[in-house]
Amino acid sequence: MHTAYLLLGGNMENRDKVLQQALDALWDLGRITAVSARKETEPWGFTKPVNSFLNQAVCLETELNPELLMEKCLEIEHNLGRIRKQTEYPENSPKSYESRLIDIDILLYDRVKINTKFLILPHPRLKERPFAIELLEEILPKNLSLEDFY
Repeated sequence: MHTAYLLLGGNMENRDKVLQQALDALWDLGRITAVSARKETEPWGFTKPVNSFLNQAVCLETELNPELLMEKCLEIEHNLGRIRKQTEYPENSPKSYESRLIDIDILLYDRVKINTKFLILPHPRLKERPFAIELLEEILPKNLSLEDFY
């Protein structure tokens, strides 16, 4: 069994309802052992004004490997109505963020470090996002710190 820490978020439509639907769908991937409070956060990384986000961190025990877990999270996003643009960004160019119905990021997975085109763990921008760290620290066991994963 593996332990994954996820961040759920969205800034479109009924954010509470969509977060709950994502949480409910995550039960198909394993056992949820901890959930943070939901927190409204300012948009991060956007070049134009957008609605604020509602975010929540989740601890999931799963038998899925990291890549398969990511695939299943993307399926949940799709099933809930998220449409991802298929735009290719040139390497080293700034990516333009867009509003989203739901986003499910894997922040941490055991103490695994991965760097592939499909998945980077720990999440590459986690330390740049104070709101994500705050929510994650709510559900991390007291004997662990974020630095234990780096």
